[in-house]
Amino acid sequence: MIARIFFTSYWAFCYLTFLVAFVYLLGFIGNRYTFSTIDSGLQLPFREALLIDIGLLLLFFAQHSIMARGWFKRAWRRWMPEEMERSTYVLATSLVLFFIYVKWEPMPELVWNIQHPLLRVLLEGLFWLGWTTVIVSSLLNGHWNLMGLRQAWGGREEIAPLRTPGPYRWVRHPMMVGTLLGLWATPEMSRGHLLFAGANLVYVLLAVRWEERDLVSTHGEEYTRYQRTVPRLCPLRWGGTRRSHAP
Repeated sequence: MIARIFFTSYWAFCYLTFLVAFVYLLGFIGNRYTFSTIDSGLQLPFREALLIDIGLLLLFFAQHSIMARGWFKRAWRRWMPEEMERSTYVLATSLVLFFIYVKWEPMPELVWNIQHPLLRVLLEGLFWLGWTTVIVSSLLNGHWNLMGLRQAWGGREEIAPLRTPGPYRWVRHPMMVGTLLGLWATPEMSRGHLLFAGANLVYVLLAVRWEERDLVSTHGEEYTRYQRTVPRLCPLRWGGTRRSHAP
């Protein structure tokens, strides 16, 4: 019982930290509400700021990718209780994000600045649509398992059956689509914002390929059929009609 209370408390701490980091990200990217934003702060020379920000992005991508790989999970489960493994991944992701918020060097020179009122409203709407898609897609498809709650309550990390609820029937990776939409939909795009959005675009294109290799290995022909019938990121297919969805 004491162990269960400890692991649940640890999960709650990690999850609350993640929630704060995620909410802060919306203000950081949107240049509003938060203490620091992607375009605020003292401005260093462009090359110096560029090198620092690239290093921060590489740190995040490395942490997010390496800790999610099967070989890494097997290695650190040798010394970490399995009940803490997923929660620790969530905590590490949140801490790296906080580090970026603190250390990010602004490059506020504008790449584009859209003044048309209707276009600004449209882009603001797409910004919130993107992040809402991330939240809804997560809740529809194993959010609590992804956040480590099953492990914290003493259950083993299970291979979930392939499910395609809601937006998963239109694209295979709606959370990635929502993230990209939230990063790119802005009426004012600075150099720093462009770097952040562009680097994440490259990372997403690579990450979905790595993830799908694991999914094919896990679900086999079932996921292969899903790949054939549902687009990876773009909900539109060019040059033909889309076939029926996989079950």
